[in-house]
Amino acid sequence: MIFSRRIYFIILLHIVLILATAGAGLWLILSGTGYIIGSILLLCSLFQISALTRRLNIFNRKIKLFFDAVQDKDNMLYFPEVNVSKEQEQLNRSLNRLNDLLARTKGENQKQEHFYRSLLEEVPSGVLAWDASGRIITANSAAFSLLKCNRLYTEMQLAQLLNATGIRDSLSISRKEMILEGETITILSIKDIGDELSDKESESWSKLTHVLTHEIMNTIAPIISLSQTLSAYPDINEKSARGLRIIQTQSERLMEFTESFRHLSYLPHPEKKRFSLTDMLRNLEELLQSDFRERGIHFVLQSTPDSIETNGDANQLSQVFLNLLKNAMQALEGQTEGRIILRLQQADRLLIEIEDNGPGIPEEIREQIFIPFFTTKAEGSGIGLSLCKQIIRQHDGHLSIRKSRPGQTIFSIDLPQD
Repeated sequence: MIFSRRIYFIILLHIVLILATAGAGLWLILSGTGYIIGSILLLCSLFQISALTRRLNIFNRKIKLFFDAVQDKDNMLYFPEVNVSKEQEQLNRSLNRLNDLLARTKGENQKQEHFYRSLLEEVPSGVLAWDASGRIITANSAAFSLLKCNRLYTEMQLAQLLNATGIRDSLSISRKEMILEGETITILSIKDIGDELSDKESESWSKLTHVLTHEIMNTIAPIISLSQTLSAYPDINEKSARGLRIIQTQSERLMEFTESFRHLSYLPHPEKKRFSLTDMLRNLEELLQSDFRERGIHFVLQSTPDSIETNGDANQLSQVFLNLLKNAMQALEGQTEGRIILRLQQADRLLIEIEDNGPGIPEEIREQIFIPFFTTKAEGSGIGLSLCKQIIRQHDGHLSIRKSRPGQTIFSIDLPQD
């Protein structure tokens, strides 16, 4: 109770005294037995009413101040509990208790909200929600990544974005409405159809690669062993020995070739740690500096901000960037003024772009370059870009060709920013 029994008793006592004093005064005046005393009693009752009004106004002002603070979400308000009257002390103590309870409730709600927000950020699908007025009240990073934008404020902006950019065809969108505290909330779930297909495709290739490498290596190993054994026979002629050496050499090459495919089916789970991404890329720049000079390539590293840290497997990500940079260098072969730009931008998510001014990737093969074993190089194995895509996906990111035309090709990597 905000008001204690003592306060109620004091108020009731004041009212009784006012009624008694006013009643006695009126009786004396009306009966004609004491005009002066009756007038004095009436004046006393007026003073009592004024005193009671002042006391109640003090209580009302404190309660109004308290509820104004609650409305403004201000939990720093404190009412003194010393050097005040007994009834004010009890009132102030009650208000302070209520304030502490509201502060604890607010803290628990904030913790719960932070938990649900963190949980929402871990969901790989994009999630947006807006109220009845069309104002977007929540959206996770995956939603902005799939929609390729940084901010959205209204449902109308979202509709315009989906219709204008034409990305709706590559997305699976589901919509659901719910009533929350009497208000209609619309929830939109977004999934990348391409990612779902890519996951199934990668899984199929991984299983196929596992079976093929197992069978091929089990077949080749006895051939190598047998050729080595036969080559050691003292009475074997030179022609047969030469043939066995060729068999052994070609078998060992096939074994090495097959071993390289094992990476597709045995890619370890990333060991994520905090590291400096800009330092890692500067180290790669230094590693490839001699190759850049020999090929006449101008390399530029742009980072916004200057130093960026992220969580991830530094070894795996380093392999991705090294592979993409080497691909860009190969695309610039025979070009006199080659240029490679590596851009880093840190916002809600981490965006990395590798741009070169080579001849570009023909449109008819852009959809195939991430498929395992597909290659346009005479001596390529076709697993580099496929392996890069798998590594980025295991980091909850996306690797794609953002743009490709003669004179400009941009590979884009989009990673979550922890």
